[in-house]
Amino acid sequence: MATAAQPSPEAQAKGLRIASRALVAAGLLVGLGLPAIFWFQKISVAMTPSGFDLIWLLFLAIMLVDFGLAGWLARRATAIERSIPPA
Repeated sequence: MATAAQPSPEAQAKGLRIASRALVAAGLLVGLGLPAIFWFQKISVAMTPSGFDLIWLLFLAIMLVDFGLAGWLARRATAIERSIPPA
């Protein structure tokens, strides 16, 4: 059974950097964009008696998870780049 060839370390690091940037963009879109849209459209999902909408906590949690994953991928890319011997 034939297996696919492993990509070069340079390609792996580049792919991880691209994925990291995509996660940061998605985190900003969900963490800042969606609350702004909900606020401008006056959409409320789960209001507390004090008047706070709990959906904002979900948006914040998603943004924090995306940022955490982006940081992890960036550190992984850095580790791969450091393991590449100089040419």
